[in-house]
Amino acid sequence: MNIKNTQGAGHQVLGLETAPHLKAKITTPMIMGIVFGSLIPALIVQIYYFGYGVLWQFMIALTTAIICETMVAILRYRNVVIALSDFSYAVTALILALTVPPLLGVYFTMVATAFAIIVVKSVFGGLGQNIFNPAMAGFIFMVISCPSQIGNTWVVPAPAACTVATANQTFEVIFNGKDPVELRNSISSLTLKHYNVDEDNLLTNSDLLTRVDGYSGATYLESIKSARKRGNLDEESPDHEFSHDNYQAYAALAIAYTLGGIVLLCFRIIMFKMVLVFFATFMGLAALMHYLLPGNFMNVTDSVLFGGTMLCAFYIITDPVTNAGTSKGRTIFAILVALLIIFIRAYGSYSDAVAFAVMLGNAFAPLIDVVTKRRPFGVGYKRG
Repeated sequence: MNIKNTQGAGHQVLGLETAPHLKAKITTPMIMGIVFGSLIPALIVQIYYFGYGVLWQFMIALTTAIICETMVAILRYRNVVIALSDFSYAVTALILALTVPPLLGVYFTMVATAFAIIVVKSVFGGLGQNIFNPAMAGFIFMVISCPSQIGNTWVVPAPAACTVATANQTFEVIFNGKDPVELRNSISSLTLKHYNVDEDNLLTNSDLLTRVDGYSGATYLESIKSARKRGNLDEESPDHEFSHDNYQAYAALAIAYTLGGIVLLCFRIIMFKMVLVFFATFMGLAALMHYLLPGNFMNVTDSVLFGGTMLCAFYIITDPVTNAGTSKGRTIFAILVALLIIFIRAYGSYSDAVAFAVMLGNAFAPLIDVVTKRRPFGVGYKRG
């Protein structure tokens, strides 16, 4: 509040800001900086196993996000420097880059980021007032709008994929529109070379590319879609060994997200109870449904490591803006998202269950707040 003098009379000018109004030593830019830094290990892991396309995706998303935030600030007559000082757009750009396919074309990433920043975030009033998670909304927008482009640019991870999917090679695909099939197959061939240790039976590069052609590019969840719909997932999908092969990437990512989550917990940026309830519900239900219907539901390990489950647990459901506003409500929100992920993966038409589950959970968050509303001060207390 400040005092403004107009024609000799003093008037109070109240600054209106969104909640919360409590002051703390840790500020919004500091929180966003810590969240961004905690995601760096996951970014490094993805670059190693998926190639430098992930880094290009982040640079595209970050540049687009800065441009969009600047445009919105100018249109709303806000100070551009202040608008860019919260760094929330950088976190959105990084999460989106970790989510979209590594070889997605530049225009698609730009559109997804613009949709996330302008439509999902700014139209609702900006930081602190958006209903849906911007990164998940931008990703879903692309999945629904351009499913073929999304499916054609996925990469099956392989150890040291960055040595094949170099900055120059991925640049040609992402920015110059080069066909991604050859690069995808080259990455997948690394896995076959890893297992073909018999020097007398070494496959040539052309043989390797032929054997992986048609398989690479599809995520594991997408590759088992037909099997789980037929109800024979247990017959076609063996147990996975996450210590080697391309599956090693998912274990490494899980470790990276867990380390990042521990950092957030140490700084008390996220609630431990939400993460604990989410994992307890998710793993318990996954084990139960796999026992009852193994043909439709994956086992617990696959359910946790494949897809974006770990990212969801530490970075998506814990978003203070788009989840419930009460302590009890956040618990219900975590349980709801966990349930939705399990069942959407088993029976949904889209394999990207996490993003859809989060969006549905965001839509229910206001209702959860109503059901779990806080007791008004002075009401319901016992005398004395």
